[in-house]
Amino acid sequence: MYVLQPNWVVHPGEKGKKLPIYAVHAQPGGERLATGGQDCKIRIWNTRPILNEAAELDAAEPRLLATLALHTGAVLCLRWNPAGRLLASGADDSKIVIWEEDRSGYRPSAAFGQQGQVASIEAYRAVKVLFGHDSDVADLAWSPNNEYLASCGLDSHVFIWDGKTFDKLKRLDAHQGFVKGITWDPVGKYLATQSDDKSVRIWRTSDWVVEHEIVEPYGQASSTTFFRRLSWSPDGSCIATANGENGNMPIAPIINRDTWGSDVSLVGHQAPIEVAAFNPLTFDIEIPQNDEDEDMGASGSNKVISSVCAIGGQDRGISIWWTARPFSAASTQDVFTHTVLDMSWSSDGFVLYACSYDGTVVALTFNKLEFGVPVSSEDTESSLAKYGFQKVKQAVPETASQLALEDTYKVMKRSGTMLSPSKQPPTTASGSFVSGSASGGQQQEVNILQLGKQKETRTATGKKRITPVLIRSASSPMRQATVHVGPTVPFQPVSSSAINNGSGIAVGAPSKRKAGDLEDNANVVQDTASKHATYVLPTFSSVSPPSRLLALPKVKAKLVTPILIGQQSVPLNLETTNPDTGSKAVARIHGSKSGELQFSVALPSAVLSIAGSQEFWTAACADASVNVFTLAGRRLLPPIVLPSPVSYMSVNGSYLMAILTTCTIYVWDILKQRNLLSNEPVTPLSSKASADSHSLKLMSASIRASDGKPFITLSNGDCFVYHYEMKVWMNVRGFDGASTGRDSGFVENEGGFKVPERGVLGKNGDLLDHAELGMVCSSVLGLSSDYRNWLKVYARKLSDEGIVSKVKELCDELVGELGPKGSDVMGVSKRNLLKEILPILATNRDLQRTVSSYHEYLNSQ
Repeated sequence: MYVLQPNWVVHPGEKGKKLPIYAVHAQPGGERLATGGQDCKIRIWNTRPILNEAAELDAAEPRLLATLALHTGAVLCLRWNPAGRLLASGADDSKIVIWEEDRSGYRPSAAFGQQGQVASIEAYRAVKVLFGHDSDVADLAWSPNNEYLASCGLDSHVFIWDGKTFDKLKRLDAHQGFVKGITWDPVGKYLATQSDDKSVRIWRTSDWVVEHEIVEPYGQASSTTFFRRLSWSPDGSCIATANGENGNMPIAPIINRDTWGSDVSLVGHQAPIEVAAFNPLTFDIEIPQNDEDEDMGASGSNKVISSVCAIGGQDRGISIWWTARPFSAASTQDVFTHTVLDMSWSSDGFVLYACSYDGTVVALTFNKLEFGVPVSSEDTESSLAKYGFQKVKQAVPETASQLALEDTYKVMKRSGTMLSPSKQPPTTASGSFVSGSASGGQQQEVNILQLGKQKETRTATGKKRITPVLIRSASSPMRQATVHVGPTVPFQPVSSSAINNGSGIAVGAPSKRKAGDLEDNANVVQDTASKHATYVLPTFSSVSPPSRLLALPKVKAKLVTPILIGQQSVPLNLETTNPDTGSKAVARIHGSKSGELQFSVALPSAVLSIAGSQEFWTAACADASVNVFTLAGRRLLPPIVLPSPVSYMSVNGSYLMAILTTCTIYVWDILKQRNLLSNEPVTPLSSKASADSHSLKLMSASIRASDGKPFITLSNGDCFVYHYEMKVWMNVRGFDGASTGRDSGFVENEGGFKVPERGVLGKNGDLLDHAELGMVCSSVLGLSSDYRNWLKVYARKLSDEGIVSKVKELCDELVGELGPKGSDVMGVSKRNLLKEILPILATNRDLQRTVSSYHEYLNSQ
């Protein structure tokens, strides 16, 4: 064993003082060493000058390759991923940064322009910054197959991140103290963490539940360690842990796999142990039949396979142990002047790097005479197979087109074109949804998903009233309700006085509550145009048999509704004056601009609601009529007589939508005098009500100006659009725009696409199913940009999972052999879509024969 201590591997502070180095990690399969220190920087070093004296003396051989300075706190941990391409770092600024070498040719002159720094030989860029921890990030670990990145910190949390997208997948909260160490099972079944709560916890990766908790060896251990860095052996049989204690003697307890017992400990250090690090390789070593015989070449020796583990602690020493022998293989004392904080083995297994609080790094080098012959990776995998390990085989590229597609994918990924760019054109009256009778036709987007929030209203006296959202217990019994929907429900004309005395919220027989009680109704929502104008959101209740299913808007003595006309800044204000209760006077609507009266309209029945667009405006009355006028106050049509009064009304462009109290919907193109929907049941309301024990509410209803498609949102979060060709309602919840970052539902402009985290997926939590649903919903809604993005997400998942049948089906559809006929999807060429996803599918070489056939087909066209 040789001890090498390069005095130039430092993180300098003021006046050349060496600052503590908290983390060190050797690049797998490479010649780089990463260190993280108290100066908030990461430094990438060339290992050749560290290990070779001639290279160190060669002035042309670079030493410091790069300095990375994005963290604002001391860098406490850093780890290369198993492929050696990405570097993850964590610091006491609570952030995790994912770094990748920038091969574009750019070379920064110094660390983010800081003067006095050595110019960087290599350039690295931060590809992702991960937020989630509330305190210092103490340790990081990549899973063996790069699928996950795990992190732990002083907030007592453990986070699991996706190893490719770096989405936050899971937070593990079982520990009751600072979590200071983390390691993966090489088989991939378990994750182990060690905490200041004096326990080691083994987590199952299948469901992220604690498999076992080990506490016995750590009960009397010191609580003053910087870290508790543990390590899993490469053969998967055991875990070397830090900071155990037995009879006031610091030990490194060894946890056996599956039994999770600790009957073996590594003893010899005189102060608490900070870090354990297993060599990534196992070795063929000779063990004498009599361990007291030190002649390793004796004829009586046996060859066994052994792992090698390094232990470092606060006594400034490092010890090396074989798992097959009861004593250490080597040790060194006082190599540092302060605590050993981190250690990392080279990928060839013969160099151990260690760093210390004293600001120095050492390299301990070994040879085959000391360690033995490394066991082949095939033999190691065979030993892991008994624990369920299965190697994922990487196919070899068979054609030039496969390599070309892989290169195209890399270019797409670098240029950020994996997802289509956002497009957010200004919303116009002809290209957006507007609220219905509530807003009186004012052109504005509908905020549709406001679930889980308490509703706040004010009474006439100014008293604030808060109505919490009720959540039905899953164990509560379901009540059956019989609902009669449609024109079979007889309607009797209702006078304005009778309506004024109604509760405005009940479903069923008219209530006899006093009109004053209406002011405290939790469903009364203030009009956006004026605090004097109110309407009542429809409510559903399981009352059988009902005389009407949805509530009438409350009749107000005065109702002011502004109508925006094109690009004009001055709205047309429609002020409605309803007659007093019992009066035979008519209702009057006065239209004015900037305070000047434009026209006056008289109606024989009380006005319930008004809605309008830049084309016309309408008034729904208590006698179940709808009156349509031009913006100048001239009648466009005779009164439209409906089977029952209008509960909710919306106007956009030339389209008028009316939802009646009988829970049926009508849609007309007023300018063309054409009917699109007539007495169609609002199935999502009527059918859901009979199944749910609690009342559903119609939270919003909108209509699209381009094609007149109606869109409704219920109080349980479900969002529905009516498909005219198929004559059914379709549930597009989660893809309507609100859940993807847009403020309004079913808007015609796009650009709010966002791939959800696993925690907000559907019930099965499967991104593949979610992407399929995203594609079809985007198609129904006519959101072409979202469709393309979901298509790429879908292709990515198909590639990851290698589902050949679905890959062929998708590609066949895009070349026109399957699926809807036509050469485009919402104006986008199917062939172009196929060209976009083939490089994504080609990332899985097991699919290359399938992908190459379609690639060659496109090239031949």
